Amino acid sequence: MLLSKSRSTESPEIQIGNRILKTRYFLAPLAGYTQYAFRVALRELGGLGLCTTDLVLASQMMAGSRKSKALLMTSVEDEPLTVQIFSGITSELVRGARWLENRGYEAVDINMGCPMAKINGNGGGARIMCAPEAACQMVADVVDAVSIPVTVKMRLGWDRDSITAPLLASEFEKAGVAAITIHGRTRNQGFGGSVDREGIKQTVEAVHHIPVIGNGDICTVEDAFQMRNETGCEAVSIGRGAMLDPWIFRKISQAVRGEEPVSEPTDEEQIQFLVRHFTLMIEQYDDYGCKLIRKFAAWYGARLGIPEDLEDRLRQFESIDEFHDIVAQIRLRHGERKSSIATALVKTPNGPVERW
Repeated sequence: MLLSKSRSTESPEIQIGNRILKTRYFLAPLAGYTQYAFRVALRELGGLGLCTTDLVLASQMMAGSRKSKALLMTSVEDEPLTVQIFSGITSELVRGARWLENRGYEAVDINMGCPMAKINGNGGGARIMCAPEAACQMVADVVDAVSIPVTVKMRLGWDRDSITAPLLASEFEKAGVAAITIHGRTRNQGFGGSVDREGIKQTVEAVHHIPVIGNGDICTVEDAFQMRNETGCEAVSIGRGAMLDPWIFRKISQAVRGEEPVSEPTDEEQIQFLVRHFTLMIEQYDDYGCKLIRKFAAWYGARLGIPEDLEDRLRQFESIDEFHDIVAQIRLRHGERKSSIATALVKTPNGPVERW
C-alpha cells in the first residue's frame, strides 16, 4: 500500500473553515451523476467525507427552478455537504451565497473548473481563471458576504501557456477562502490526457495554511495515496473513480486504519447498492427516476459483470417492476461478463475543445 508513514500516523480528520470533517477523502461533483440519491447510497457504504452538489447556476437557484431544487435536495443523511454554484457575474454569486446561508446550507463552493462552452460562454467555469484580478475580487466579495466557509474548485489554468492556479490559490487564501480543490488538467485538455500532479504540487506550495484538495484520475486506493504523497495535498476528491467503484471510500478508510487486505464487496452487496441507489432515486423523482438512473447502466454493467443484453435493458427500462425483473436476472447471471471497463463512461464532448 502506498500510504506513507507520515500519512498513516496523521489524524484522519481535516478542518475546512469551521467544519471538522471525519475523513480526507471526498466525492467530487459530476454533473448529472452525483445527485442526492447517489450521494446517500455512497455514504451508507462508509468512509466518505465531504460531498459537493452538481454545479448550480446561481440565478436559477434563487429563482427556484425545478432543476436547481432537485440539485439542492439534501437531508441529515447527506451531511456534510457543500453546494457548488457558478456564474460569470459577481453580484449573482454574492447573492447566491447569501441565499444558501440563509437557508441553512453550511458551505458554498465557487466553480472555476468547468470546461464546457455553455458555462464558459457566460463567463463562468474555467473562463474566470483567465482574468486573475477579477477572479480574486469575485472570490473576495463572496467571502465577505457570508459567514459560512467559501471554497473554490479550479483547474490548473486555461491552457499550458496560462497556468494560473498557483497565483490564484495564493490570492484566494489571502481573500479568506477555506480550501481549494484543484483538478490537475487545463481547460484546454478537457477530460483528456493525464492529470499533472506536479501542477497540483505547485498549487499546494503556493498556500500557507488552507487545505488544497487534489482531484483527477483517482480510480484506486493506491491512486488516492499517490495523489497525496506526490503533491502534498491535504485531501483528495474522487469523481469518476467513485462511479466505477462505489466502495473506494470504504477501502481507503480501511487502508488508513491499517486493515490489509481491504475488503471487496460481495456479489450481493454490489446488487444491493444498485437497488438502494434506484430506491432513493424513485423516492425523489417517482417514476422519472427510472429514466434518470439509465445513465448509470454502463457503470453497473462493468461493476457487476452484467452481460451486455441485461446492461442494454438497464439502459432502456421504463418501470419499477421492469427494474426489479432485471435485478432478478442480474442475480442469476452476475459475473457472466468479465470486463471491468465500463462501455460508456461519463459523457464528455466530442471534437476539438475549442468547439465545446
